[in-house]
Amino acid sequence: MSKLRSLSQAISEQVPDGAAVVMGCGLESLIPFAAGYEIIRQKKKDLTLIAPISDIQFDQLIGAGCARKIVAAWVGNVAAGLAHNYRRAMEEGIPCGLEVEEHSNFSIGLGLQAAAMGLPFLPTSTVRGSDFSTEGQFRAVRCPFTGQELLAV
Repeated sequence: MSKLRSLSQAISEQVPDGAAVVMGCGLESLIPFAAGYEIIRQKKKDLTLIAPISDIQFDQLIGAGCARKIVAAWVGNVAAGLAHNYRRAMEEGIPCGLEVEEHSNFSIGLGLQAAAMGLPFLPTSTVRGSDFSTEGQFRAVRCPFTGQELLAV
């Protein structure tokens, strides 16, 4: 049985309201704009959008009212600068308020790698000493080999 689907079918079947969606993960040439537009066309709601480099696609999904939570290192547009819909949502709650979980580009990559490997987390020391290490999304773990304190992503 073929698993091929039209983009419309794939979004309808695989992206329910409230889903966590990873998009982009690269520069402009790798952003799946057609998938983003289809999510907007189908009026998906309450999505958690995840990507290290979110770019303009997140801003479009936020402006269309599709997003409830953002997990990203940055929301903006490399060429145009500010993400105006993101800013409006954060400052005025228009079209809705957003929950934001900030990460570094690398910590998002580690979290995605852990998920791809079926693991609950990967350890890192890269965010130690930054505000990320005190914001709540990281948990301290002790290395069983060295005793070093690491952070779980």
